[in-house]
Amino acid sequence: MSNSYHNMTAHYNAYFIALEHIKAIEQTIEDQYEWNYNLILPIFPQFDSASANSFSDQIEDCIEKASLAIQRHKGSKWEDDSYVLVGKARFYSLDFPNAVETFKYVNTKGKDDNAKHEALVALMRTFIEYKESNNAIAVSDYLKKEKLNKKNLKNLYLTRGYLYQKSADYNNMVQNLVQAEALITNFKERARINFIIGQVYQSLGFDGEAYNYYRQTLKNNPSYELSFYTKLNMAQVTQLAKTNDAKKVRKYFKKLLRDRKNEEFKDKIYYEMAKFEVRHGNLDQGITYYNSSVRSSINNNRQKAHSYLSLGKIYYDSLAEYKLAKLYYDSTLSVLPKDELEYAEIEARQKILENFVKQYTIIHNNDSLLNLTKLSADSLDRFLDSYIAQEEAAEMKRREEEKKRKRNAERLAANNSSAFSQNTGGIGANNYEGTTWYFYNTSAVSRGKSDFRRIWGDRVLEDNWRRSNSATSIAVTDEEVGIDADGKKTSGNKDDEGEGEFKINKEELVATLPQSDEDKQTLLDEIKEATYQLGKIYNFDLDEKDNSAETYESLFNRFPSSEYRHEVMYLLYIIFKELENIPKSDYYKNLLLNEAPESIYAKIIINPNYRAESQAASEKLKLVYAQAYASYKMGDYQQAMNLINDGLREFPDNDFVDNMALLKILVQGKSETIYKYQYELNNFIETYSESELLPYADSLVTASEQYQINLVNSTKAKFIPKFEKPHFFIFAYQTDQELSDALPQYFKTQIPEDSPLKIGNLILDEKRSMILISEFADKQSAIAFNEKVEAEKPAEKINKTGKFYNFVITKDNFNILYQTKELDTYLVFYRKNYQQ
Repeated sequence: MSNSYHNMTAHYNAYFIALEHIKAIEQTIEDQYEWNYNLILPIFPQFDSASANSFSDQIEDCIEKASLAIQRHKGSKWEDDSYVLVGKARFYSLDFPNAVETFKYVNTKGKDDNAKHEALVALMRTFIEYKESNNAIAVSDYLKKEKLNKKNLKNLYLTRGYLYQKSADYNNMVQNLVQAEALITNFKERARINFIIGQVYQSLGFDGEAYNYYRQTLKNNPSYELSFYTKLNMAQVTQLAKTNDAKKVRKYFKKLLRDRKNEEFKDKIYYEMAKFEVRHGNLDQGITYYNSSVRSSINNNRQKAHSYLSLGKIYYDSLAEYKLAKLYYDSTLSVLPKDELEYAEIEARQKILENFVKQYTIIHNNDSLLNLTKLSADSLDRFLDSYIAQEEAAEMKRREEEKKRKRNAERLAANNSSAFSQNTGGIGANNYEGTTWYFYNTSAVSRGKSDFRRIWGDRVLEDNWRRSNSATSIAVTDEEVGIDADGKKTSGNKDDEGEGEFKINKEELVATLPQSDEDKQTLLDEIKEATYQLGKIYNFDLDEKDNSAETYESLFNRFPSSEYRHEVMYLLYIIFKELENIPKSDYYKNLLLNEAPESIYAKIIINPNYRAESQAASEKLKLVYAQAYASYKMGDYQQAMNLINDGLREFPDNDFVDNMALLKILVQGKSETIYKYQYELNNFIETYSESELLPYADSLVTASEQYQINLVNSTKAKFIPKFEKPHFFIFAYQTDQELSDALPQYFKTQIPEDSPLKIGNLILDEKRSMILISEFADKQSAIAFNEKVEAEKPAEKINKTGKFYNFVITKDNFNILYQTKELDTYLVFYRKNYQQ
């Protein structure tokens, strides 16, 4: 008697209420889920944290009631089932760790085998949602050894199918769904599973099997929406043996369009019609239908996005019209939900096309502007008059089309103002297949009610209920940017664009033309950069080798001295090799090897393993660099220099050599003069023009220049009368290329081979350069060398103008002279302090 009491009370009180909560939650998830019929439907409807929060009160009450059944009726046969409900409640609240613990507890402590199996199946799905697929597989393998009742076995097959769906293993997914379908007794659920099986077979290319399962779907009395999409998919997989079969399919699509109850599905019908035509090679007709689908999409942004995307793919893949493709991809992303599987891929392609159009537009616009500057004044004037007339006419036409589009939209809104005319075609009209009257069709009535509320809102049942909101006051809500059937971009604007006169000012147009040589060169530089970028897009992003080669050759021929010359030669060598155009490939290969044998591109051609070998050498050089840097930080500059020189000698050609070269300059900066330091830094910037260290090298140059400025400021630009210091010899001359080549060679002959003196050739200012010999130990030895030069007068033999000066100077005063460029001031100081 006691057991019967606890079993009955637990079952029909707390447990019953908790179970009803779980059923309600599952029904809510299914009702709220937006089924995307363009993709294979998920076996279980998906839910997220927002959904979980919406039924948090039900979850809390479910756990409370299930706990009462456990606590107050210990030992009842519903205790294990109550724990299962607690686990499911935690699962639907996304509390996966506690759900896992609850299901494990049932399996470990439970006494009812059916409840334990139910818990394990729920545990398996929890692991799937928790992204612990290995644990889900372990549970699945364990259940293979167990004997399950029909309900648990059906759920196991569905859950296994879901696991394989997550990993895109469609073969195993279908096998499990077929086994589950045989155990499903609910017609609605069986119809959906049959539809999913059909979708999988269709995606795998088994159209015959797909067709059979779609037929099974229709036999299970599916919802109208599922029935509609099933029939569309059946048309896709219908085997067309004759031309008449294609006509039948087209006739079937048109019949669907005429059926008023399919009003809200017109976008999908047009979409499938477009797919059918494209599949049979009728691109133009397919494009027209895709645009019709876009215009028919009112509340279904997902479908509208897929129509835009299909158009984008046609213009991208089939027609290679990238500017139009870019517009369609823009429109796709403007309405595409971010939960779409292809979202990231679509976004990436849209960015490629956006960059393509940007570069293409720069080239086209800049070339047009440059060509206009070549016209005579009369020709330019006539061209601008023609251009202005065309633009003004095009704008007026666009405004007229916009007015027409708005009028059509208003008429459509007015026609849709009656719920009956929209949904039923009039009371008593039989717009449905079969003999069911409208008001006996519950799904049609429900749809009619929702459409009525969407248009009119909640209205009181009274006479003249429409008077307060006439059809003409209904706002057009689908003002959007799109593309019409002719492939032209259109834009919605709630302002009346037909008002106001549209005029283009010719003087303003003329002002935009490049006037100076500098302006024209700026446009040419932009064309050069855009052409290079366009070649990269063709080559690496769009994989259009022919277009890439044509673009690179245009860059190579139009800008023969560009910084991309060697890279472009290498790329053309590779591209023509891939295109099997060996003569052209060899031409660019030989040109590169002869012109730039030391470039990295030539080295890669000579040795295809150059990069790998360079990487290995870089790793070894990094070890030497670490030792040299440690010595540099400790102040042992000689040891650091020895390590650097040894490393560069042993590993002279690799990707890390620029780092070592810059470290060498830093070490020299501690032991050499500042002018030598700056000279080496500038050489580094020129030699390693593509190094990542250039910004740092530039900052070092700026810092050293600032140091010299501060030095000059601190001495108030006065030369320092302290002469018991090391000296330099200076030979200043008017800049001349012949002198720059000959003078260093002459002075080398004046210095003994074993002398520590060094010769440098520096630019003093815009007009003068100088030979600098450093450094003499004292003033006397520097003056003696200067007197020797004075006696031989080397400049008279070489200098064409005779404008030269030779003198000596201390290191400190040289820094001031080099910074201020005040040669005349120093010569006065020199005569006063050295020649008296």
